[in-house]
Amino acid sequence: MPTLLPHIIIDEQPLHYIDKGHGPVVVFCHGLLANCSMWQAQIDALSAKYRCIAIDFWGHGQSQTLPVGCDNLQDVAKHVLRLIDALEINDIAVVGHGSGGAIAAEMVLIAPARIHALVMLNSFVGFEPQVNCIKYQNFIAQVANAQAIPAELAISLTELFFSKDAYELSQHNITLAQAIKAFEKQLTDIHTQQIAPLLKFANMAIYKRDTLESVEALTLPTLVAVGLNGYLRTALESYLMHDSIDGSQLLHIEHAGHLANIEKADLFNQHLIDFLAKVNFN
Repeated sequence: MPTLLPHIIIDEQPLHYIDKGHGPVVVFCHGLLANCSMWQAQIDALSAKYRCIAIDFWGHGQSQTLPVGCDNLQDVAKHVLRLIDALEINDIAVVGHGSGGAIAAEMVLIAPARIHALVMLNSFVGFEPQVNCIKYQNFIAQVANAQAIPAELAISLTELFFSKDAYELSQHNITLAQAIKAFEKQLTDIHTQQIAPLLKFANMAIYKRDTLESVEALTLPTLVAVGLNGYLRTALESYLMHDSIDGSQLLHIEHAGHLANIEKADLFNQHLIDFLAKVNFN
């Protein structure tokens, strides 16, 4: 049995999170179908100097429910800020992956004075391309019909999350092979009772609002990172966000896919540490 994570109650539902380390606070926001464990390599690297808080979003990991009235990623961003309030934390940096990056951007738009740095990994804050929406709706329909993530679908989804040559490389890389198997198992282990919250969160993530124009107003230090060998996000999208956010840094990670922070953990960690070292927050 996994260790039960701490939680706070938001609108009568428990939101679970990891809280490790001491120092300036870095909040980690995972993307759709992941959970807070995806950040373990970053927590291990940063927790000696930073307080790392990684959240299990609604329908993911140990946060297996979803509050009534949670209808979009702006609501989720407000919930994260309520968690930070409950922990009596004022100033943070926030790191988001996938739809977690869109949530992180919403947090900055809601509470710009509290967030001193933003990192978006394989995220896009514009509308999801229609071709992707159609593909994702097919996945959602399969999960809704099965009330689970069937093994065959879990394999297909896992392939999308890792780089295009990850399976070939994993034959000679035990760590990568273990990460692939762990992600696949995480999907098939999702409980039937959390399928409905997960699917609602999925629709919120897929049909998120377009904030490309809104983020043009951001002035905080921002790092936009993307794996160049993935299926789910493109280098072009990273250029669009880099151009929209004045003064942002752009990091392209070679030989990595959607979970670049796992596939290329050492490289991503070093860039993250260097980026945070330049940010003045307590």
